[in-house]
Amino acid sequence: MISVMRKQLFAFLVFLIVGNLAAQRLPQGVTPANYTIKYGIDLATGEFTGDEYIAVKLSSYTPMITLNSVDLKLNDVYLEQRNQQFPGTLEIDAAKEIVRILFVNPVPRGEARLHISFRGKLRDDLRGLYLTKSSRRNYAVTQFEGTYARMAFPGFDEPNYKATFDIGVVIDKGDTAISNGRIKSDTAGPGKEKHTIQFATSPKMSTYLVALAVGDFGCIERNADGIPVRICALPEKKALTEFSADIAADYIKFYNQWFGIRYPFGKLDMLAIPDYEWGGMENTASIFYKEGALLLDPKSASVNAKRGVASVVAHEMAHQWFGDLVTMKWWDDVWLNEGFATWMAHKPLVGWDKKWDQDVSAAQATSFVMGVDATAATRAIRAKAETPGEIKEMFDGVTYEKGGAVLRMLEHYVGAETFRKAVNAYLVKHANGNATAEDFWQEVKKASNKPVDEIMATFIDQPGEPLISASWKCVNGQTKLHLKQERFYQNAALMKKRAEEVWKVPVCIRALTKNGAERCELFSTHEQDYTVAGCAPLELNPNMTGYYRVAYDQDALEGVLNNLVNGLTDAERLALLNDQWALVRADRATAADFMVIASGMGEIHSPVVMQNLINRLGSIQNTLVSDSSKDKFNQWYRQILTPAMLDVGREPKPGESDDQRNLRAFLLDALCDAGDQQAIDFANNLALSALNGEPAKDGGLTNIAIAQAARHGDAKLYDVFLKASQVAKTPEAQGRYFFALTDFTDSALIERNLALIVSPDMRAQNIIGFTSSLLNNPASRDKTWAFLKDHWSDLKTKVVSFGGGGAVGALGGYCDAASRDDIQKFFATHDAPGAERTLKRSIESINNCIELKQLQQASMEQWLQKQ
Repeated sequence: MISVMRKQLFAFLVFLIVGNLAAQRLPQGVTPANYTIKYGIDLATGEFTGDEYIAVKLSSYTPMITLNSVDLKLNDVYLEQRNQQFPGTLEIDAAKEIVRILFVNPVPRGEARLHISFRGKLRDDLRGLYLTKSSRRNYAVTQFEGTYARMAFPGFDEPNYKATFDIGVVIDKGDTAISNGRIKSDTAGPGKEKHTIQFATSPKMSTYLVALAVGDFGCIERNADGIPVRICALPEKKALTEFSADIAADYIKFYNQWFGIRYPFGKLDMLAIPDYEWGGMENTASIFYKEGALLLDPKSASVNAKRGVASVVAHEMAHQWFGDLVTMKWWDDVWLNEGFATWMAHKPLVGWDKKWDQDVSAAQATSFVMGVDATAATRAIRAKAETPGEIKEMFDGVTYEKGGAVLRMLEHYVGAETFRKAVNAYLVKHANGNATAEDFWQEVKKASNKPVDEIMATFIDQPGEPLISASWKCVNGQTKLHLKQERFYQNAALMKKRAEEVWKVPVCIRALTKNGAERCELFSTHEQDYTVAGCAPLELNPNMTGYYRVAYDQDALEGVLNNLVNGLTDAERLALLNDQWALVRADRATAADFMVIASGMGEIHSPVVMQNLINRLGSIQNTLVSDSSKDKFNQWYRQILTPAMLDVGREPKPGESDDQRNLRAFLLDALCDAGDQQAIDFANNLALSALNGEPAKDGGLTNIAIAQAARHGDAKLYDVFLKASQVAKTPEAQGRYFFALTDFTDSALIERNLALIVSPDMRAQNIIGFTSSLLNNPASRDKTWAFLKDHWSDLKTKVVSFGGGGAVGALGGYCDAASRDDIQKFFATHDAPGAERTLKRSIESINNCIELKQLQQASMEQWLQKQ
């Protein structure tokens, strides 16, 4: 019997809870402290069972507990408190991915234990607790970020509900398991064919960081500053783990010193998984990777493969401190986790590869995301993220690359050591807990005594990017500098509207003299004047550390271009090249203007400059050059590229740098596309050598040769590539041949590729990249889009990755009104889950391409006629 007072309290609580049911977040008032979960996993049937106790704290009388749960069958639900059991009945809301446990009598406040038994099927979509296969057998693994833990156990699947986990698992005899804790015990049974592994209590963590993998993994071990590190993979690929083991041990030592906090979790396991959607996932003390992001053979791997693995491992390990030890309170601040790890990953790489220019690498990432951020469809770094779909869309370039670029700008502004001390203070203050972006930048503000909060608010909560227009003149031996700022769009019509956004921008200025000193000013109005000592030309984004574009007036631009060879760094050349192209896109400069600058850049045989020049000229080749002018353009293009190729040489040389190897690969690819017959013959011979089993002198060059051979290949070569992908010994070699299939142009072979998408032989992790590559190939684009429309109901969740990347983004490669209208018509009646913003961006990209043709094709043609 409930007293009148308790009846009133009960009614009030029900009112509060029911009022919150429209929201996606869980109601407040129940806090988990520990999960004890025992799994039974059957790899033969693809099913699992679970028995779970959640230690919770109730803040008041509780008539109902709400948990997240998806596709699980729940039973035997009750709450234990003070030797009393409260049976619960279930109310499932599948649309909101929650289950409500209702109690006949409200449970008193205090500590309690919630019991749930559950069962489910190992999924086939790389989410939750899912089944993956090698050529030999089945495996079970997890992927829980962002809202997928609820697919594997009922719980409080929100990042601010941190708890410890005691996980046990009953598995087949002969198999092992990996989780967040160490193996505490391993006992026989139940039954002769099973054994039970119990893991030690995990660190306190959010549900999305829980990890479990079951199979016959083989591991190698390292010891780094007293921390045991294991790198694990399928037994037949164990030999490919040595490279990652060495760099992981090196990185732990670096991070221990940089963060000023020893690795906090006692052990670190890193596991390569046959099918994995992400490059890597920073599960606490147990990081999972796609095989190609962790495994390689150093003797045959390309430069890009080595650097790719080194970067991904650095990123995921940085999360162990920034993201796992301290976690964001909610998904709107996931940019701080991912942006920080993106920025931080460059730090240990400086020591690992001293010849790899990390300023240039960071500048390249910034350039990429600024192209995305220059659209009207972009979002603020911190955006609304309430539903699972909205949370999924947060994992895009704005979160990773823009977040990292803004942090790089902030570090440069306050000073590297000041920034490092602020990071340490933030981690110490919030260790084992959750924090917001404001918590972080308050520590930076405190350490630097600069208005960091004001700066960050304009870059985090405001979409887009600033364009800073600069002009100057010499007056009495001093430079009078005038700056204007406005939001930049790569759309001429939007630029003419003069958006009103204003950023607080730390603008840095360097005189282009031999010993030109740098100074940084906070530019926070539409227009502002500065005085700079001397009368030398100025670089307004030294080493491209700022997140802004620069538009020099004609006189200023000439002064900068006069220092192109001897005065600018590669990162600054990169910024200049990309900013000038952006101005063409916005109709603030002409294509002819850009081609003059491009001609000058062609004299600089730097790998990063040539790579970005090739990217820009390739875009012009495909967009602005008419069919009748293609031969003339290609002739000019070959004249630009050939001197650089002669410099580096067609054949790899002993002892040459990795950058030289990369440059040779870029040039070979571009020369083939420009119709250079010598390059085409060289690529074909190289591809033939690789197919004949000859050891590759340079993996990167072989990758290019295989792709180029495919563009002119027939059915016989297609079959050879398909077979080679199936028997390849390394992930890079497998990808080299498999994704080359998308480069074939014959209509019948395109049809074979489309059939492959829905074939049982297609690995789930490859569907996104395969369909995107087919859409990016002009020869297969139309057939692929027609195929996707016919199969959309089956493929829509398989061809879109976290952040909206994949097929929907690749549709932005169209450049005509008819295709745009067809795409819009289709998606007016079909959903694109997790890619709604990407769809808007793709439509905008098509419109911008159409506009670019209309505005700049005549200028390009006129320039070509003068060559």
